[in-house]
Amino acid sequence: MMKAGVCTLIGENPEAHGVLDSATESTRTVFCTVRSIGQGEMYQALAAGLNPELKIVLAHDFEYGGESQLDFDGVRYDILRTYVTETDGIELTVQRARRNAAAPVPEPEPEPQPDPEPEPETDAEATGVI
Repeated sequence: MMKAGVCTLIGENPEAHGVLDSATESTRTVFCTVRSIGQGEMYQALAAGLNPELKIVLAHDFEYGGESQLDFDGVRYDILRTYVTETDGIELTVQRARRNAAAPVPEPEPEPQPDPEPEPETDAEATGVI
């Protein structure tokens, strides 16, 4: 499969100071070509716990600025790997994004409470008289 189009590179805005939401992202739109993942690369990635879906190829390596995600055809992808080609283009191997930076953070589970004191078994033990 080879398909030409445009993709939006998504990086962290350096002025965000660690805040995670869509307002802190910087985006750039570039022309690209989409290729499928090779069978050997797919199996190696799956063995490592990754699920690459596409190779997004940019015509020039200077078009990529170290972004961590991209959007292609309305789907957000995480960039797993980059490779500079012989023609000075760059391949971005991507997998579908598994997280949403704007999603609320789940509440931490409460810490377990210590066990209560055991109750005395007889009336004599309760009064301290034996």
